[in-house]
Amino acid sequence: MRSDVHGVTADAVVKLPVHISKFGPYALAGGGALIFHPTGNGSGFVPGADTQAKGAFLYGAGADYGLTRHFLLRAEYRGFVYKDPDFGLLSLKTGTWTHTAQPSAGFVYRF
Repeated sequence: MRSDVHGVTADAVVKLPVHISKFGPYALAGGGALIFHPTGNGSGFVPGADTQAKGAFLYGAGADYGLTRHFLLRAEYRGFVYKDPDFGLLSLKTGTWTHTAQPSAGFVYRF
């Protein structure tokens, strides 16, 4: 079943004591919720499917590269571990855990 996924998380970031030139590696861990909203599938919406939130464990690592004192480039990997959503449908209930990987890159402004 297709669904939109929205995440609400909080995490702790630990800067690692290793600094190579302008690179600053870090690790993170935390938790939160992933909210699954069914959008239908190839044949249309599935009757009875409900929006569902699932608790998630979050972990990851990344590195910042300093461009200036206040601007940095960031590359990061985040992993989410959570129970498969069933959208309130007994036929989709598996009780299994799954993992979603989320690599990202971006800019950071440091105050």
